[in-house]
Amino acid sequence: RDAVRRSGSTMASAKLFAAGAGFYFLIMAGSAVAFTAGPIASILRPSLRASSSRSSSPVLGLSMEARDAVTGAKFEEKDEAKNPAKRPGHVVGDSEAAAPVSPEIEAQRKRIEEHQSACVKPSWPEEIRTIMAQKNGFATLSTMSKAHEGFPMGSIVGFAADGKGRPFFVFSSLSSHTQNLVANPKASLCVTEPKFKGAADARVTLIGSVTRVEGGDEAELRKSYMENHPGAYWAEFKDFQFYRMNEITDVSFVGGFARAGAVTVDEYMSGEPDPLQAFADPVMNHMNADHTDALKDYVTHLVGVDGDIDTCQMKRLDKYGFDVRVAMGSDAGIIRIPFPEPVSERKAIKEAIVALSKEVAKKKASKEA
Repeated sequence: RDAVRRSGSTMASAKLFAAGAGFYFLIMAGSAVAFTAGPIASILRPSLRASSSRSSSPVLGLSMEARDAVTGAKFEEKDEAKNPAKRPGHVVGDSEAAAPVSPEIEAQRKRIEEHQSACVKPSWPEEIRTIMAQKNGFATLSTMSKAHEGFPMGSIVGFAADGKGRPFFVFSSLSSHTQNLVANPKASLCVTEPKFKGAADARVTLIGSVTRVEGGDEAELRKSYMENHPGAYWAEFKDFQFYRMNEITDVSFVGGFARAGAVTVDEYMSGEPDPLQAFADPVMNHMNADHTDALKDYVTHLVGVDGDIDTCQMKRLDKYGFDVRVAMGSDAGIIRIPFPEPVSERKAIKEAIVALSKEVAKKKASKEA
């Protein structure tokens, strides 16, 4: 559905899909990357490990197709109908992702993958614009260092986005990143989704030129910035000025593991934030606090994930459904739960969730019959 101009991922190893104990994330030259601190235990349980994508083992009766342990996503998709851009897969080699699994587990993974691939999601421009429209947003701005020529310098900065999706900022003239931009406006901004925890979560990087806002737009931008950052009293300081990425030259997106690519600048600017964004957080907080059993039921009975689910937390809500972060032992992944019909207002969210619960009840009754 989405025109992907190039592929790639900030994660080079399939083992980094589930950010287990010992994994940390940093921003390197405008991208979220993982690193470890000390020895790391296996993050994939033997019973659910992903398998290699090269062959099958008729002697052992084990499948050798590389898939994620929780979501069933393939590390290499050879079906051109599902991968028209012919994006290359990850080379799992001798990693734990190469361990074979039983036919039963492989069948479950295929069933989950088929369910997930059929789920409707916002388009990439919509998803990216929703990430950029988040409240109290902070991101990593990489500028070209004046002090160390040729090297980028990363800074954590507050941001908001205007009606065209252009990020803007309020910077002190004393800050190093401000002085860098005055000397060279070329920069990148790496923004993660609000509930970002690891490689399975979404992030977007914009590349462009960040220059000081002139022409009388400051008052409007200050009002918008204060609405997005209510505690940013410094936005009214006289030595703080507004800067904006007035020229965007590239928009790249990693929507999770095996969801990497880009959209054109025109596609990005023509996209719209999701209509549920304004009240998504209260709904998710309520579901995560009071209805985790219902979320587990959706994953088990509607998607087909077998086994004991340790935790299940709603992490993103949009007009087509919601994503939940599922943890099973050392394995973790993101599962999509689609609504029966798209929704656009808060009242309809409750009705859609009730419909999901009714569907679960039907499936439970059918099994018991």
